[in-house]
Amino acid sequence: FALRHAWLKKGFDAAARDSAVFGREDAIVRLGVGKNMVRSIRHWCLAARVLAEEPGSRGARVVPTEFGLRLLSDDGWDPYLEDDASLWLVHWNLASSGARAAAWYWAFNRFHEPSFTRETLEDGLTRSVRLMGWESVAQSSLHKDVDCFLHTYVARADLDDVLECPLATLGLVVQEADGQRYRFGNGPKPTLPAAVFAYALWSYWMANGRDRQSLEARDILGSEGSPALVFRLDEDSTLDYLEQAERESA
Repeated sequence: FALRHAWLKKGFDAAARDSAVFGREDAIVRLGVGKNMVRSIRHWCLAARVLAEEPGSRGARVVPTEFGLRLLSDDGWDPYLEDDASLWLVHWNLASSGARAAAWYWAFNRFHEPSFTRETLEDGLTRSVRLMGWESVAQSSLHKDVDCFLHTYVARADLDDVLECPLATLGLVVQEADGQRYRFGNGPKPTLPAAVFAYALWSYWMANGRDRQSLEARDILGSEGSPALVFRLDEDSTLDYLEQAERESA
């Protein structure tokens, strides 16, 4: 299942009360969803980095991360994800690392087709997976990943707001008028705050060049996991954000 409204808060609150909640026999009662959705909520909470597996528990226990506490606590920044800034942060956590959402990372960082269909997206992901030697990954799993990816970022007319993924409002993937083709919404992002870009840039720097005193513009614009790729910004928009960051840090 694609991420749905309220799932991150629901999973965060449940794990904060009981770190073993997702493995409980009554998890479906506690969370108020079906068995498969219990697993989906756990997955999305881990992928969005609001929860993390407790060390030594072999995944049996999950606990709130510092990010999760700051964002989703009842007195946190935005516990119900009503602010676009929060959605951009969730997207950044999903797509800037391949640890939990490999298809998301691949799509935003390695797939560069200007226009695509479900089939071309799946073909590209399949080739990438096979080149990495992951022969054990079933084609059916890749097909479901592509379907889930599109449902994450493209609004669907047949779903009401509570079922739709909140990230669909970011405009990162656009469905063409023919209903068959899609494209990434490259360019300026009016709802992306400069502070979120600065946070993403700092995170990218810590992950890829903490031993360097500066980052080159070409790395920020085109390297895997960079804010420009993950947020699908064009060169002018990226440079504008960098100038804002420079002014505010001066």
